[in-house]
Amino acid sequence: MLGGLRGACARFAANDGLFLAAGLAFSFLVCMIPLVLIGVTTASVVLPTQEAAREVIGQLTRTFPVYRQEVARVLLRIAERRAVSGLLGLAILVLFSTPLFGSARLVVNRMLGLRPRANPLRGLLRDALMVLLLVPLLFAATAVTWAVAWLQALAVAAGGLGPRGVHRVTLALSLALSMVMFTLAYRYLPARRVRLGPALAGAALTSLLWEAAKQLFRLWVVTVGVHGQIYGPLGVLIAVVMFVYYSALVFVFGAAFVAALEARRR
Repeated sequence: MLGGLRGACARFAANDGLFLAAGLAFSFLVCMIPLVLIGVTTASVVLPTQEAAREVIGQLTRTFPVYRQEVARVLLRIAERRAVSGLLGLAILVLFSTPLFGSARLVVNRMLGLRPRANPLRGLLRDALMVLLLVPLLFAATAVTWAVAWLQALAVAAGGLGPRGVHRVTLALSLALSMVMFTLAYRYLPARRVRLGPALAGAALTSLLWEAAKQLFRLWVVTVGVHGQIYGPLGVLIAVVMFVYYSALVFVFGAAFVAALEARRR
């Protein structure tokens, strides 16, 4: 474990991890709106449009430790005023969402020392497929969230689950969903498939670091955060950008950890 962490730190520094995280964060911010609109468009098939928008945006903003209501309010306005619809509109949204997966693949390949595939069209189609795979994952996450909320309500009504218990269940659900997401990313994004063991280990470390980053970032904003005083009305935007960058740092370091484990086992 310690050897893997040392190797991860070395790979992170050698491959300009800070720069890679900045690029990945930029890609996420650019692709966030198309991804939200894809989720709303597909969820509207089974739910009313406004309810679909609330569910999709709720799943996204749940990952933000602060300013959830402000971010959700802005995204809801964008979703309500969207001007794309139909299969052509969905295809355009998918196309504009692919840079996020291309950036994530570049990060993982760089850490693993792999060269990307020479065929750019094949890479674009693969990224588009991964964007579409987010839809069933979104539905699955929503279903699990509903089920856990229902069980929590039953337990609270029966008096068997207090506020601490609710917090622990919510934390466990967040870690489980993060584990699934990061495992899929580290295993299937690279040009060569990573073995399940290193992918799971990297996903576990990344999930724990991400949860810790969320709690620490929330504590920093509540106690000593001065971005609102410096940036005024743009304080919320700056806080969101900073959190996205910290999340990208965690993902890049997790990829370096996976690469270190892969190198040790070969």
